[in-house]
Amino acid sequence: MSLRKKEERRFILVFLAPAFLLFTGLVFLPAIRALLYSLQKWDGLGTPEWVGLRNFARLLRDDDIFLVALGHNLILFAIAGGCTIALALFFASILSQKIRGASIFRVAFFFPNVIALVAVALLWILLYSTTNFGVINAMLAQVQGAAAAAGLPFPEIDLPFPFLQSRYLISSIIPMIVWSATGFYMVLFLAAIGGIPQSYYEAARLEGASHFQQFIHITLPLLREILVVAAVFMIITLMKFFDPIWVMENEVPNRDSHVLATLLYQKVFTEYDMGYASAVAVLLFLIVLAASAFSLTWSRKERIEY
Repeated sequence: MSLRKKEERRFILVFLAPAFLLFTGLVFLPAIRALLYSLQKWDGLGTPEWVGLRNFARLLRDDDIFLVALGHNLILFAIAGGCTIALALFFASILSQKIRGASIFRVAFFFPNVIALVAVALLWILLYSTTNFGVINAMLAQVQGAAAAAGLPFPEIDLPFPFLQSRYLISSIIPMIVWSATGFYMVLFLAAIGGIPQSYYEAARLEGASHFQQFIHITLPLLREILVVAAVFMIITLMKFFDPIWVMENEVPNRDSHVLATLLYQKVFTEYDMGYASAVAVLLFLIVLAASAFSLTWSRKERIEY
């Protein structure tokens, strides 16, 4: 090996070493330790007892709270995630048409994304309040009164509606997720749309294609990879979703409102069941890894180049 090659290799090692050490110390070793905890019974203070796969058996066979919490995560991903990506794509398509005031709309849509999730949760607690501060219940009362006056049908619900009760919380939190996350994905899609050659749209317009046809046959296929990236972001975000539910449930979520992250946290810091919580963390990691790997593999197989 030449002296130049050795110097290059030494140079690379010097720059990679800090990142490698940090990753090993802060990510890899704790992950291995969590895997070992998942195979032990431990309260965090005493001597760990080796139990093998018993914690995973409790999760999947003896106690269905894990599957209930996983179901809530999947509901959030399917409905909140789907609505967020669809709305972000719609707004990005509209704003890419260079309409008047587009920059203002970009800032307005992106603004909720910069607010901490705890603050977002507190804001929506006020919006959903059953007191006089509850804007949503006040609007529903107005609509209900107007419908009754006009003789129009309206769902028979008792107002104020308790949106923040545990049994309604997963459904009530969906609009909050859509509101807070749409701006981020809209900016992501806007950047991708800006990279599509305008000659494609010019040729389509010469052929008489409408805006909708251009979107379906040009924009959407060429955004496939970005859509996959957005889906991976959404999977990771919603599978570790925690703060709003923890705040809205006053740190005591139950079977009706648990998601995987709140279940994990409660098992560690309330019940001191480190083995069970580590098993939840391991399965959560495997689910996110499998979903992300599947999405990226599918994206590479269907790649479109231009």
